Amino acid sequence: MNIQSTIQSMTIKEKVGQMFMLAFAADQLDAARILMAEDLVGAAYIGDENVPNARAAINLTNTLQSFARSTRLGISLLLGVDQEGTWSVMTAESAMGPGNMALGATGDPQYAYDMYSVIAKEATSVGLNTVLGPACDCNSNPYNSIIEMRSFGEDPELVAAMTGAAARGLQDNGAVATLKHFPGHGDTQMDSHRGLPTVDRPRDELFRIDLRPFAEGIKAGAKMVMTAHIIFTALDPERPATLSPIILGDVLRGELGFEGVIVSDSMNMGSMKRNYDPADAAIQGFKAGVDLMMLAEEHYDHDVDAYLENQRNLIGAVIRAVEDGAISRERVDDAVERVLRLKRDAGFSAAPTSERPIIVGQGSHRAVELEAARAAVAVLRDRKGLLPIDPRSPITLVNTTGRSAYAVLTQTRGIGPNQATPAFDVFADAMKARCGDVTVIAAEDYARTELPAESLIIAVSENYTLPGMDFEGALQVKIIRDLQRHAADRLIVMGLRDPYQLAEYSDIGTFVCSFSFRPSAAAAAAEALLGEIEPRGRTPVSVPGTKLVANTF
Repeated sequence: MNIQSTIQSMTIKEKVGQMFMLAFAADQLDAARILMAEDLVGAAYIGDENVPNARAAINLTNTLQSFARSTRLGISLLLGVDQEGTWSVMTAESAMGPGNMALGATGDPQYAYDMYSVIAKEATSVGLNTVLGPACDCNSNPYNSIIEMRSFGEDPELVAAMTGAAARGLQDNGAVATLKHFPGHGDTQMDSHRGLPTVDRPRDELFRIDLRPFAEGIKAGAKMVMTAHIIFTALDPERPATLSPIILGDVLRGELGFEGVIVSDSMNMGSMKRNYDPADAAIQGFKAGVDLMMLAEEHYDHDVDAYLENQRNLIGAVIRAVEDGAISRERVDDAVERVLRLKRDAGFSAAPTSERPIIVGQGSHRAVELEAARAAVAVLRDRKGLLPIDPRSPITLVNTTGRSAYAVLTQTRGIGPNQATPAFDVFADAMKARCGDVTVIAAEDYARTELPAESLIIAVSENYTLPGMDFEGALQVKIIRDLQRHAADRLIVMGLRDPYQLAEYSDIGTFVCSFSFRPSAAAAAAEALLGEIEPRGRTPVSVPGTKLVANTF
């Protein structure tokens, strides 16, 4: 592709179409056809609802690219997925790994490189050419509900090393890497899916902590950076990063020297929709330096027809803004040039991928994710010397999560973990397969069940990082506190999650953490408890009110 001659031949509508990444419901393929073939949209956000498995992914990407081929210029589509470990697509089949916090707990960037290499190979094998990851936010705020396990940790040097390795793993294996959420979502308590957070860190701290991983990811060659819908008072006290020419122009382009594509986080998130008119926000974002505007969170707008209409109206508003001079032709050409250059240099193709072998979830990939999960498991406490467990001894597993709490995991319209089988169930099956005397107590039955007198008690706690909502954890704390009172000397808490809940019961004697809720992490946790592997992970985050400090026991 000759980029300059292509741009010179393009209409305003064709150019503006290349500047949007839009989404559609799984059962509304005609909406995708309208966006790609009629509105000339050049990119799509693909969620697990769109691609629940590899065959669905191949069918969809081939169909979408056929829409692109039918247009005058036939420019291939950028197809982006949140395949970042903690959030995933093709979840029922893919080897998405244990997630970033678990990778951070290994302390070894090679695991990040290997895991993101697998992610790239699986995604590109089905035509998904862009990974909207890694999340390279330093999770320095323990009350950060939206980042948590999506982060490699809190230490900027650890996160930077993992970010660089992950970006290289993706791009060495054919996928575009996207650093997010610039300039950092780690020091927030508010979820930007719900409202507009503010970060008040001084400028020097922002550069030393939050921007450090982005600098490393850019050095590693990442082709995209995603903006955060957050106000950083030290950089621009009036505008969120997505709308700030200071943050995107002076800092990201100027001081960090990023030359690739700047993509916005979803403009459908509460931080944007509740504070800005959609058309005004899009226009401001493009003027500030956004090259590719994303509207991803389709599940916030359940009226599918209205959602399509809203997206088309937004495209029309931007076209009028260009025609009226509110957005300069030079800014548009600059954005389109960056998008087209990315597609060309990354080797994007609109050709069918149906003849490629399906490698999603293959054995070698499962081995990589299991090894990473094994290296992450950490014994954060064992004051009573309860580990390792003798598989011949009587064991009681207590699920501290009510069964109804799991329903939300598959009700986020394809954005988020999308995990149909809870971590507890995977862990319980692994323990029962290895041990001769295992009793399982459901959370619903706990209050009316007498604990076996001689049994070792393993209480399993879980957490799942969800978009715009929290996983229910109150019952977990209640049950574990009760177990402390009645079985403290024989109680092990197995955290299939981040370690932050340890602050709720700081006097727990034995606490083991996988830093992940993924099946590979649950399987590795069972192996570690039984002494089949050595738990050598270290926590990559500190826990308030305890002596647990990042990267130390």
